[in-house]
Amino acid sequence: MSKGIAKTVRYSLIIVGLVIVALLAAPFFIDVNVYKSQIEQTVEDATGRQLKIGNMKASLFPWVGVELDDVHLANRPGYAKRDFLSVKRLHVKLALLPLFSKNVEIKHFEVVTPVIYLERRSNGETNWGDLVASDNGNNAQASGAAQPSQSSPAAPALAALQAESLSLTDGEITWVDAKAKPVVLSELNVALQDVQLKRPVSVQVSGKLSGNAFELDANIGPLGDLARLDPVSLPVQGHFKAENIRLQPFRNMISGWPEQLGDIGKASVGISAQMEQRPDGIRLGEGELQLKAAHSLALSWNIEMPKADQLKVSRASLAVDGKKLIDIRGSVQKLTTNPSLKLHIESQPITRTWLAAFVPNLNAMYAGHPAPWKQLTFKTLVVGGSKQMNIRDLQIMLDDDLLQATGAVVFKGPDVRLRMSAKQLHLDPWLPQGKQEQQAAISQRFSIISEAIAAQAAEAEPDLRFLKSWTVTSKLKVGTLFMRGLQMRNFAATINGSKGRFDLNPLSFNLAGGKVTEKASLNVASYPVRWKESVHVTGVQAGPLLKALANTDKLTGTMSMDTSLRATGLTQAAVKTLNGRGNVLFKDGKLKGFDIAGALRKFSNPTAYKQGPQETDFARLSGSFKIRNGVVDNQDLFMASPLLRVTGKGTANLVNKTMNYLVTPRVVGTLKGQGGSILPRGLSVPLRITGSFDSPKIRPEINAKTLINNAPALLNKGKIGGSLGKLLGGGAKGSAPAKPGGAQIKPAQPGPSQQNPLKGLGGMIPGF
Repeated sequence: MSKGIAKTVRYSLIIVGLVIVALLAAPFFIDVNVYKSQIEQTVEDATGRQLKIGNMKASLFPWVGVELDDVHLANRPGYAKRDFLSVKRLHVKLALLPLFSKNVEIKHFEVVTPVIYLERRSNGETNWGDLVASDNGNNAQASGAAQPSQSSPAAPALAALQAESLSLTDGEITWVDAKAKPVVLSELNVALQDVQLKRPVSVQVSGKLSGNAFELDANIGPLGDLARLDPVSLPVQGHFKAENIRLQPFRNMISGWPEQLGDIGKASVGISAQMEQRPDGIRLGEGELQLKAAHSLALSWNIEMPKADQLKVSRASLAVDGKKLIDIRGSVQKLTTNPSLKLHIESQPITRTWLAAFVPNLNAMYAGHPAPWKQLTFKTLVVGGSKQMNIRDLQIMLDDDLLQATGAVVFKGPDVRLRMSAKQLHLDPWLPQGKQEQQAAISQRFSIISEAIAAQAAEAEPDLRFLKSWTVTSKLKVGTLFMRGLQMRNFAATINGSKGRFDLNPLSFNLAGGKVTEKASLNVASYPVRWKESVHVTGVQAGPLLKALANTDKLTGTMSMDTSLRATGLTQAAVKTLNGRGNVLFKDGKLKGFDIAGALRKFSNPTAYKQGPQETDFARLSGSFKIRNGVVDNQDLFMASPLLRVTGKGTANLVNKTMNYLVTPRVVGTLKGQGGSILPRGLSVPLRITGSFDSPKIRPEINAKTLINNAPALLNKGKIGGSLGKLLGGGAKGSAPAKPGGAQIKPAQPGPSQQNPLKGLGGMIPGF
């Protein structure tokens, strides 16, 4: 080595040594605290908030270091009188020599006890809003101002970023949303070790959320070339765990909390989740979320994302109180643009006894049922996207009955299309039936509150105008529908709706040897809704129908009926708008419980009377009616039987539930037996029925006109003492037939039927 080179090296080392000595000595001769006031004033000028720094320290070798103690940034004026941000200590150490090569090598970065207070008012204003950058950058771009190059000078420095450790210890973040109870993230600790670009970086996070501990362990990276960094393919492996997060602090943020889950203040959530992201873009996730409340819910999943916009659900299941309830599997495509899904959903058997724990009234609803339903299950394939959802092969098992359905929902509108079918369907097990005493109690309560309900009927009228934009196409077909002892075969119903009109056209089924067809329409475009209905019944046996619907077997025969009704509204108040007409016909039937022939025999000859079946045959029972504003008017009731002809006319007010009706039975036949004919043909006794539906009053209309009209029947071949005498209890008042030889016979004391001629009809006319 030449003397010149050696001298140069020697002097260079001397200069470097002097620089190092100067850097080491500078912090002892330069007090950086003299810059505190300048820094504090600059921040206050820029933000309008006061900044206070307790103490500052600096070092230049062997690392560039800055240490700030007791830093406080004031809150926004008008908000809580406390710091927006405070830090007990901020310590940064950078390696000096790498900086000359534009490389950032952090030896140590430490933040101790940072405290952040975030507040948002009910009007949306926040205590950090004044610190957020404005749209000046966007305005500058719009005005054509030069923008910074995307290739920032910081990129080369970050490309060689290294840090032995980055840490945040004992941090706290308080979130106050309007008047809700504050949510506090406390004891926050974040630690990153061996931060560089060629190996995975260890990340550990722990803390307490409103007193509930959580932790996260993860390995991220290697990061590689930051200029080409793609977060989608960044390798990540991590585990998040929070065993018991109480929901009490968040109760004001949670709406729609189910009553069945009890007090939200006593509920908590636990979560354990594994997450992996591979360099090829595949993301895997597996975990379980548990809600602990009055009932426990557990959601578990195993999912995979082969691409950023694809989700494959290998397993997602929901369990309630330890009972597995629903399984879901399938896929979701185009997550970020136009999501479309294909999911298989299947339930485990849901039993009535298990469900009763969530529906408290369920047991009472079926307490008196002899054979209530036991369980149901369902499964289906759901396919669709953001515009339409299709339901394919929905299968619902109602005990042993299978109900199948397909359909679609177009969200715009919406447009609902549904088709349902079943070979057989037993509805009786699904119809609630409580205990008799409960039914009686319900009836009593109903009678007490019925007036209040009627008074509020107008307010309770549902507003269905939101359905005006809906389009509905629905069809139901059931081979045999079993309900209340009836077998409705070939049951079919079609509902179509659009532009505010919904039509049931038709509802039809075969029943008891005949057929029932119904058409109806509902107009929801106006308020209240307007509706109309027509029913056509042909050849139906009335006995089974009345037994099922009214639990009575008093009337049998073949029934035919036609009705056409219309009204406005769906509550009890709508009765006063009810209008329409109809007619009904019964053929070849019986009135059970009324033995008119036997009553006549008993009336004629009590000693020879033998009680027979309590029923009366008729060949025809018919009538028509008109309804105007809730008042039913019938003028042509007619019944024909071997003994009687019965006619009737009158009105029934459905609004106040009263009636005024006149029934006129007329004897058209005679019954032969001991004593010959018991009553003459043509005898007619009008009956007036008035009062309420619950307690009607029946009285005969006997007057001079009645007697005159019945005179031909009462006179037996012109002899006053014939039938009329028997009915009235003998001959003329005060006279007595003479005995042979001229002696007078003392008039006999009148019997019960003779004291009141109307009592003589008591066996024939119920109620007398």
